[in-house]
Amino acid sequence: MSPKIERIALGRGSFAVNAYLVETDAGFVLVDTGMRKNRAQLMDALAAAGCEPGRLKLLLITHGDMDHIGNAVHVRDTFQVPIAMHIGDVGMTRDGDMFAGRRQPSWATRLLVQATLRLPENERFVPDIDLAEDPDLSEYGLADVRIMQLRGHSSGSVVLLFEDGSLISGDLVENTKKPGIGSIMDDVSAAKSSVRQLGANEPGRVYPGHGKPFDFSELPQV
Repeated sequence: MSPKIERIALGRGSFAVNAYLVETDAGFVLVDTGMRKNRAQLMDALAAAGCEPGRLKLLLITHGDMDHIGNAVHVRDTFQVPIAMHIGDVGMTRDGDMFAGRRQPSWATRLLVQATLRLPENERFVPDIDLAEDPDLSEYGLADVRIMQLRGHSSGSVVLLFEDGSLISGDLVENTKKPGIGSIMDDVSAAKSSVRQLGANEPGRVYPGHGKPFDFSELPQV
């Protein structure tokens, strides 16, 4: 069957973020996890979808920001599933440094982020599956899904491009007010190049990290 993608909207306002539950022939794959404060909401949504231990097969992380990895360790331990992520963002998840692999901010910004968004040691992890090595994910029902590393937001950001054109985009693009490149970019030029690269693959429905799904054709040209 074609994978079914269900949006799990977590949090509110400027702190809202999406996780996605993908149902495949092999079971479920969870893409991203929201922030730690979203934990109960995430777990309730998984239960409501019938995603129970034994049915969830893989946790896939699009990038290492706190609002996408906050419940990764909890999901891994609860469901006994591996975590797949591009190793380019491992400094975020292993060391809790949200600026790892990125341009370095002012000392004041770094101190503020470390004080408010630093990942606690017991929530840190190294991925079990490194997406940089182009692993075979067929056992998780993702045989026909293309995992693409696309720079701009972070060093290890990836998107999932499905055979039918569906795209889980992480934070490369968003739709909080209208479709566009993500509002927080480490390298805007690289992000624009990544969007053009995506366009050459003719994506259809886009499932962003922030905001509602939209059609790729709604993105302005970059």
